[in-house]
Amino acid sequence: MAHYLHAAGQSSFRGVECSCCGEEREALAALGCHDDVKICRGCIEWLRGRIGAPIVTPILPVADMPSAAAFYERAGFDVRVYEPGGSYAFVQYREESVFDLDQIDDLDPTKNGAGCYVIIDTVDELHTRFATAGLPVTAVEDQPWGMREFTLTDPNGNHIRIGHSA
Repeated sequence: MAHYLHAAGQSSFRGVECSCCGEEREALAALGCHDDVKICRGCIEWLRGRIGAPIVTPILPVADMPSAAAFYERAGFDVRVYEPGGSYAFVQYREESVFDLDQIDDLDPTKNGAGCYVIIDTVDELHTRFATAGLPVTAVEDQPWGMREFTLTDPNGNHIRIGHSA
């Protein structure tokens, strides 16, 4: 029998003992065939590494780190600048690495074509939150390639496309 993990979102648990490491944590998922087996984010990442699944973190260019960090924090991401006043930052969402930011002093945002794709099950919820916060987003659309998605564009010209299978 195949074992599947339920995705995060409404099926996430808080303050539950992880069936793998035994620590009390926010568990990300339960096994599809055993709802009583709950696994935390750290153990899922460890398991991904054990099966050789690639873990990719894009690096997006920014012209000014403090303003870029403030933009992404306003969008609800956790941003940790490497060293105070530093020119590199780590961006996370729900304790998962999403992308990094690298300050490029001569970056021209009008010519920046960088971006990344974030696959997440809460596309409509995120779109509403970003739009309510006044952030520049496109409409959510079901695309012919089978994704429901929208794009968040930061002041540096980076395009963060956010979607899930339609």
